[in-house]
Amino acid sequence: MKKYKKILIFITVITMIFMININISAENDTFSAVDEHNNLRFGNEYIVIVVNQNENAMGRFAVETTGGAPLREDDMNKPLIYGRPTPWTSYTTLWLNGEKYVFGGQTERRAGKDAKYGEVIQEPTLENGQIITKTQFDNIVVEQILSIVRSSTTGLADTAQIKYRIINEGDEREKVGLRLMIDTMLGENDGAPFRLGEDTISTDTLYYDKQLETFWQAFDSISNPQVTSQGTLIGPDVTTPDRVYFSDWGSLADGVWDFDFNPGEEFIRRGEFEIDSAMAMYWVPDTLEAGESKTIISNYGLGGITIVPGILSLGVTSPAEVTFNENNRSFPVVAYLENTSDIEAKNVRAELELPDNFEADNIDREIGDLDAGGISQINWNVRPKDYGDIPEDMTYRVIVEADNTDSNEVERKVDFLGPPILEADISLMEEVEAIDGKLEPNPFKLQANISNVGETALYGVEAELILAPGLDAAASERLTKHLGILDSNERLNVNWLIQALRVDGKLPFAVKVSGINDYEKTIVEEIELPELSPLVYLRETPGQRDQNYLSVDIVAANIGEAEIMDFDFVFDNDKLLLSHVSRGDFFIGDNNLLPFNRPERIESGKLRFEQELPYDHFNGVIATVHFRKRADSYGNIEIENLSLINADNNEIEIKLRNIIKEEE
Repeated sequence: MKKYKKILIFITVITMIFMININISAENDTFSAVDEHNNLRFGNEYIVIVVNQNENAMGRFAVETTGGAPLREDDMNKPLIYGRPTPWTSYTTLWLNGEKYVFGGQTERRAGKDAKYGEVIQEPTLENGQIITKTQFDNIVVEQILSIVRSSTTGLADTAQIKYRIINEGDEREKVGLRLMIDTMLGENDGAPFRLGEDTISTDTLYYDKQLETFWQAFDSISNPQVTSQGTLIGPDVTTPDRVYFSDWGSLADGVWDFDFNPGEEFIRRGEFEIDSAMAMYWVPDTLEAGESKTIISNYGLGGITIVPGILSLGVTSPAEVTFNENNRSFPVVAYLENTSDIEAKNVRAELELPDNFEADNIDREIGDLDAGGISQINWNVRPKDYGDIPEDMTYRVIVEADNTDSNEVERKVDFLGPPILEADISLMEEVEAIDGKLEPNPFKLQANISNVGETALYGVEAELILAPGLDAAASERLTKHLGILDSNERLNVNWLIQALRVDGKLPFAVKVSGINDYEKTIVEEIELPELSPLVYLRETPGQRDQNYLSVDIVAANIGEAEIMDFDFVFDNDKLLLSHVSRGDFFIGDNNLLPFNRPERIESGKLRFEQELPYDHFNGVIATVHFRKRADSYGNIEIENLSLINADNNEIEIKLRNIIKEEE
């Protein structure tokens, strides 16, 4: 334990923390505050997340208990991640194309002192029950999102969800990895061993992903634990790390990515004599394509252990709720056994009793002799015999015996829930019409209504809109939207602004919803846009100011298949004096003038247009005809004998609208 930690903890216990800007939410029983050390605090009756808002080490966080476990009276206001008076000892590292950067603000203190840093582009901010901090590293933006979620073993909202969303905002692929280092602490105990499966970890130890159990826990005693902490490594709500290191804090603090790791060495910093434990989770570097994002989630908070005191004190833990799927075929049952007597317990045995439709390997275990004060632990992986016949819940029992002590037993219940089931429908949020051969409005708003009708939440949810050819996202719109958590029976509306590029009719849309642990579902539907038929019409040229002159645009829409256009332009020569004809933007491409045939005046008040049309032009002004007015009115102006011919020498059916007529 760090000596200065003892002093700070003592000061904190005897000193009332002065809170300012306190907000309490009755709806969710949460509170938020900024304390006298400028930490942003967000918590509930069980725990509080504390985030450093100062320039030094901005964004670093700690977790503490408030009321702690409901059935305990001695775990209130205890640190789970060290961070008093301001968090700085735990930090997160981004591996980016071979370089290592520390998330958040720079520090002059030991943990990450000489590291490289990015730029904090969003200081810690409380938004919708989440404390969000953003840091940019060149083209990579990393969001740290901290919130409170339910523990897998207690079923209570006593766990901090630590989420990182990594976004590639550049035009090229990047290679990124992440390390999350946590300076663990149990109240005033900085030396309690980590417990993973059947392993008691008190020296430098490495686990690869295939070696991991669902969670690790730490406590100082089974018979009377002060605080029980838990980190979740595997499950539907977390991203399983590729490697997990348990080591001393000093080594992990000094090494931003690689660090001084010595298997079997106690958790003691070099040159010191007290245990100072920490752990680090690694998600190894992987390719992130341009525009893509990835989400990494880890949970850390209180652990739930059902304890029955006795000479052989027995504690049992397992997930409170279990969902079976392709990735999760069993659940752990962990039993902790402590000999609280002054004598050695002889020939200790443990048995797991399961309902008939469940099984586990080696349900009877021979532990052997257990020294006075000794602790042993056992791990079973329980699975159903028939995955097609899962009950709503089950209760199991663990029994321990010894030759020279009383026996003991514990029962614990597990609920079984179905997986998330997503449904979605896609609709236009506004009426889209065909006006003058164009869709209006365009861009238009599209909405996907996504609902989770399953029994469990989906985590790290992203919704990606997949568009048919001819449709694209409007400027500054992203096709992929980050939604976070989609709880059971929750419904979310996701909006996009979409632009149609010369398409109409029934069009397929798809929404691909993805979550952590490779969850993915695609929902396909159709919407219908108004038909865009070939059209030629007349309009007064916009922006005219001189009342003695008149300019008329000949406008075409949706004529991309046409190669030749012929028509007669007819006007009242007694009322309008022809000035000249100018080419329209239909005959301008890439800032170059395209071939344009001047019309022939075939008789008084009639012009003949015969045009070869440029390739792949669909909409625009064919020509503008300019007049000087000879009278107050200008009579009728019309198009006659209109003909459009395609590449197969076939005539194209076209609508004609002559809107410039003399008012009667």
